[in-house]
Amino acid sequence: MAEREGNGIWAWEGNELIDANGVSIASVRSDVLHYGEERLLIEHAAEGPRFRARATSMTGGVFTIAQTGLTVQHLHARCMEREYELVRTSPWRKQRVINREGSALAVVRPLISGRVEIEEASGAASALIPLDVVFMSWGCVLVDSPVRRPRLSRG
Repeated sequence: MAEREGNGIWAWEGNELIDANGVSIASVRSDVLHYGEERLLIEHAAEGPRFRARATSMTGGVFTIAQTGLTVQHLHARCMEREYELVRTSPWRKQRVINREGSALAVVRPLISGRVEIEEASGAASALIPLDVVFMSWGCVLVDSPVRRPRLSRG
């Protein structure tokens, strides 16, 4: 992922994304994802038959994540012009692998505690763009977290 955020496991704990060094690097407040100087306004819908989320950056860049079939087993993400697939590793587990052009880049692992871990895939051919990881992993929190949906707090 990114050197400045530390190598190792990142984790969503509630509305905060904590890096491998224990530092908060991103947060979601009032439907706005904050990462460094970047802000993404998030809209999502899980009610009804299909999950989808859309975010717009301060510069107008569009980020989307949506299920591609009848279930949420397979998600497709588009982060501006970059496309990714987020596929569950098993029908019985919520762990997902983030793929780009057929190569595994990261693993997203929801835990029973509600914590959602993100780790670079072993032998990843290319590095993920940190903002893409932050957005896609938040999408996984929305769709896969075993605990109630995180409260999008005001503040």
